[in-house]
Amino acid sequence: MILRSLILTLFIKLSIFACAGGWDYNQKEFVFLENRKMPFSNIAQEINSANVYNTILWAYEEKNKEENLKEWQKELKNTYNLEEIEKFVYKRENLEKLKDKEILDYIKLVEKQEKHVTYNYYMSDEEKAKLKDYKQLLNEALNKIENTNSSWLKIRYFYLALRLAHYKKQNPLEIYEKYKYLLQDDTKTIAKDWILALNAGALVKSGEIVKGVYEFSKLFDEDKINSHLSYYNFFHIKTNDQWNELLNFAKTPEEKTKFYALRALNENSNILEELKNIYALDKNSKWFEFVLFRELLNTQHYFDQYSDYERNFDFKKYIEFLKEVKKDDMYLVNLSLAYLNLYEKNFDESSKITQELLKNYPKSHEVQTLAYVLYLQQLKNIDIKTENDIYEKMISLTKNETNSSSIHDYTFVILEKLYLEKNDKLNAFLANHINYLDEAVFDLSLLEKFETFMKNPKDSKMKEYFAQVYAKNNKLTEENNNFILSESLINAKTKLLINNLKFKEALTLNASILSEKVQFNPFNGLIKGNNRSGKQDTMSLKEFLEKILVIQNELEKNPKSVMDNYLFANALYNLSYFGNSNILTTVYRSVYSFNDYDLQKEKIDLSIKHYTIAKNEAKEKEFKAKITYMLAKAELASYDIKYSKKEQDYYNKDLSRYDLERFWYFRNEKIYDEYIKNNYGKYFDILKKDFSDTKYYNELIKECANLRVYEKQNIKKPKPAMQ
Repeated sequence: MILRSLILTLFIKLSIFACAGGWDYNQKEFVFLENRKMPFSNIAQEINSANVYNTILWAYEEKNKEENLKEWQKELKNTYNLEEIEKFVYKRENLEKLKDKEILDYIKLVEKQEKHVTYNYYMSDEEKAKLKDYKQLLNEALNKIENTNSSWLKIRYFYLALRLAHYKKQNPLEIYEKYKYLLQDDTKTIAKDWILALNAGALVKSGEIVKGVYEFSKLFDEDKINSHLSYYNFFHIKTNDQWNELLNFAKTPEEKTKFYALRALNENSNILEELKNIYALDKNSKWFEFVLFRELLNTQHYFDQYSDYERNFDFKKYIEFLKEVKKDDMYLVNLSLAYLNLYEKNFDESSKITQELLKNYPKSHEVQTLAYVLYLQQLKNIDIKTENDIYEKMISLTKNETNSSSIHDYTFVILEKLYLEKNDKLNAFLANHINYLDEAVFDLSLLEKFETFMKNPKDSKMKEYFAQVYAKNNKLTEENNNFILSESLINAKTKLLINNLKFKEALTLNASILSEKVQFNPFNGLIKGNNRSGKQDTMSLKEFLEKILVIQNELEKNPKSVMDNYLFANALYNLSYFGNSNILTTVYRSVYSFNDYDLQKEKIDLSIKHYTIAKNEAKEKEFKAKITYMLAKAELASYDIKYSKKEQDYYNKDLSRYDLERFWYFRNEKIYDEYIKNNYGKYFDILKKDFSDTKYYNELIKECANLRVYEKQNIKKPKPAMQ
């Protein structure tokens, strides 16, 4: 019973529409308006987009089925529950439970007709041949109209006959004309809406396009189940002649204003002109309210924070027009004027209108929200008193927030801006992440500040709210009125301590991740640039920390220890972005960039220092060759860090990321030209000069692409002389 065939092609631009500027109807970050009942009123996106169309269609099908089942339940005298009725009507199951023969006959006829009026691309020729002759089924439906006593079933049979005739091109308009009298009685059924839509579709299909669109327009009202068909078939009006003909069909000014409202739904409409057209016909038209509300909804893009839309909405023209409007009910006009003046930063005028609205509609949550948004917009600084005021207002309003979390979320957008203006980065951070805290956003300093904030007494209600929300959302435990970090944050802090080379502090935190196995041995130095091997290690994170602390202790006793310097240097390299254990230093490891420039540089510089000591003190040539290669890898990492490109993080404007240019090229020979030009590569040179006769070097030249490419480019472009 779904009218899929009537929903015709979308995305048609009406040629009689004047172009107008403005934002796209797309998802808005914040909407401070409450829902209206009229169709399409609350859709904050372009209604011709495929996702909106599908959403509307799915919602219609669900609502249609729900209302249909309720009708059936009433018709069956509440003998069955809705689940049982769904099985009867939609699945044709358990029909033996139905004792009413008339009802049973109707359901059986629906089943026989169904495959004639639905598209089934997988139906075989054999299955099609078994279908009962549709003409016989049509006659059966028509006979039932005449012979059934129930007025409710008469309308249902009328629908079945008209639907089958429409699909099979069997004079549906004649059937409609003959039985349309059935629509005039008092029987309440959504089948009447289905019949109106079928007739409208049949008119369009027969060539009576304008009349068909006119009939579709009758469905456009809040009490019609399939009101969306009015707009999605309005695209058939493509010329001025058709438009004028449609206006001539109108029997009342109300119908004409509805046509202008339907035309205003198109994304290319000049909405202001359509408002003027409707106002000229009927200043109190509900369609004026409908169009104005949708345009006000559209303007809420003003509050978007990360939108790329072109902000070219002409608020001033709307203000000029609405100031001259005089209606019996001025609520929506004044609400619009208050917002439009807010957008224009005419705060005094906006406040004046808002105060009048509050006086006339003191219980309106929508007006109270407007007053709050206006208050937030005018704030210039933040202090404890203001924090408390914001908190009280926000809590009061969010208790009755119906559509979304806009009031709550926008509050923290404003708070973040105010905190940043006074360089209060911690509270700005807290405001920014109020809905979701990702451990990956922390560096060690910020996490320690967060921990201190959570443990210390709060000086305002807003800061108490911060603590409560973060404790709840991140499973922080409370102990002696202080919040203790959750397991996930303790694990994050452990990794950050390791990243800052604070191994002892990381160990003493006793985080749950200490028992986890390290994927690759951090003390390994392999030919592969990242030191990874296919063999998984059995060392736990705790064992790694204990071992590196032993090595550090040995280096304090014997700073020239070859093996301790080498192993410590390997660990430092592997804990950097370039090694095999960077995952131990970060919650989330990006494959193409890093954000801790100074720490990466510190680890690589320190690894070079300890590799150099190990190389200078080593006696065995093969081992010295291996250490020299690790120095070459560290030098290459040092070059990557120094010449990385600094980019602003997309989601966190306070955070910079560093992209490694060499990693973006499949054929990276040209990058080595810059490497050589900037006097890098001395350890590659030493490898060839001093260790080309070693087994290690011969294995290296086969396996290491970096070394091969470097030597190839070095021959073509000799390095400049040392200055």
